[in-house]
Amino acid sequence: MRNKAAFWALLGIALAGCSSNSSSLPAAFPSGSSPVEAAFYSEHPYAHIDRSTKLSNPDGSTSYQIAYTRADGTKGLALYAPTGEILKDQ
Repeated sequence: MRNKAAFWALLGIALAGCSSNSSSLPAAFPSGSSPVEAAFYSEHPYAHIDRSTKLSNPDGSTSYQIAYTRADGTKGLALYAPTGEILKDQ
């Protein structure tokens, strides 16, 4: 009985730890922004997003600026349209 309770307690802790990191995108991305996320990780499969910023362009459109770290530790900055089209990558 005690082993069963310990098992369920550890399972709950493990699941809670996993669920807190379920979203790989920072809060600047709107819900349903999977085209931006998919495009970013397609271009940079081993990168880590450090920060994202929603930008309002002078023409009224929206874009997303993503600061990221590559697997080798170098930093990058990418700009995406809401459709996932890459506009700029440095």
